[in-house]
Amino acid sequence: MLEIGKIKKLDNNLWFFRFKKFDTESYLITNDIWKYSFINKNDFWDFISWKINSWEKYEELLNKKFIKSNNYENDMINSFALKNQYLSYWPSLHIIVTTLRCNHKCQYCHAAVAPMTAKNMDMTAETAKKVVDTIFYTSNPNLTIEFQWWESLVNWEIVKFIIEYANTKAFYLKKNVNYALVTNLTLMDEEKLQYLIENNVGISTSLDWDEETHNYNRTFKEGNSYEQVTYWIKRINEEYAKKWINNKIWALLTVTKKTLSRYKEIIDTYIELWLDSVFLRPLNPYWFAAAELEKLWYEPEEFIEFYYNSMDYILKLNKSGVNFRESLSMIYLSKILKDTDPNYLDERSPCWACIWQVAYNFDGKIYSCDEWRMLWRMWDENFLMTTVSDSWAETYKNMIESETTKVMVQASTLDWLPWYNDSVYKPYIWVCPIHSYKTTWNIIPNYSKDHKKILDYAVLDFLFDNLRKEESKVIFEKWVDMKTEQVLCNII
Repeated sequence: MLEIGKIKKLDNNLWFFRFKKFDTESYLITNDIWKYSFINKNDFWDFISWKINSWEKYEELLNKKFIKSNNYENDMINSFALKNQYLSYWPSLHIIVTTLRCNHKCQYCHAAVAPMTAKNMDMTAETAKKVVDTIFYTSNPNLTIEFQWWESLVNWEIVKFIIEYANTKAFYLKKNVNYALVTNLTLMDEEKLQYLIENNVGISTSLDWDEETHNYNRTFKEGNSYEQVTYWIKRINEEYAKKWINNKIWALLTVTKKTLSRYKEIIDTYIELWLDSVFLRPLNPYWFAAAELEKLWYEPEEFIEFYYNSMDYILKLNKSGVNFRESLSMIYLSKILKDTDPNYLDERSPCWACIWQVAYNFDGKIYSCDEWRMLWRMWDENFLMTTVSDSWAETYKNMIESETTKVMVQASTLDWLPWYNDSVYKPYIWVCPIHSYKTTWNIIPNYSKDHKKILDYAVLDFLFDNLRKEESKVIFEKWVDMKTEQVLCNII
């Protein structure tokens, strides 16, 4: 079916599609340019038997390229290229870990943080300069530098050095650079806030709902983490509004066992803090979270119920005039409803690692993504790409030609993976090699054991079901037409 010559010789005019029986009365079909349609069960058999010339859905299926037209080859090529244009560029998201020191000890922490006294685990100015030089030697003209956990504000002077040096490089090299800072906000102050705003640095944090739950999940021995994070969320949004900046701080929720029954309270808390979205992120079974599974973990069915209840409540709020969105859903909806990729680095095939995102450790070592960098803290160096050197060209060459890059691209490309390639949701999903590695000790995913796949499919089932309801579809279309950049960073 992949050879144009053979396709042209087929007796009917159907183009390649994937399908599944969505419910007792209908089938869902999708194609490789991410279009979809629902067909009732009787019409579905007419469709695959090519008895649809006068059928009322004919024009819809023709426009969505489920049926061949005179220009279908060129139309498919152009649409496929548009959807996958991100493959034309190399790393855009550059995650910099300026320190391993952190003043929190989170229950679900993905890596072993260093104590606040371990200043030897701070990035030096010399290393930071080499990192920035490497970033600007990469081929992508649009760059995002993200300061990731652990607590970036601990090494504040290096954060400022990187921003100022990168601004200078961007001016002379004619590249666009954006900045993002991930922080627990406990070291924020007015001087830092004004600096970040003046330099257009987007700010992200974590908020795990109410005071008791947040402080339990995110242990902070030097004070009340919930009080500080909620204070600064309000303060930052207040400052944005004061300066007429069309932006908001972005908060991420990590769902643990303690949050499953409190979906209304979680969403209400976010709205009270002037936040306009929530990211309902399931827990990853990595590192310390894996060691605390009894206290934190839940079955996939429990998260699915939590997600469905949360989304029903969010849709109810939207119908009553409250503008509030769920970020994971918005990413999927952008794929389903728009002609271009939403530029969220997860949910891609191949995945973002190496070819779209790289992570720079405090010591200059470069990893395929931040999750693999964290694995280094667990004494696993298998996914190291290279180390920054004095030669930008040599460093970049070593990055793109590394065995890690080749393996990650192969392991995360759905087209050759059994069952994934056949799935009706193949155009929208991704596989995560690190999730496969940590759950099955093989970076090639096992479809029958892929816990993440179960959750992804449940989310897509919900979204497609609601796309059949006119009122919900209007809300979803409004979501994807709004500014989405703030949800398109890969946040830990």
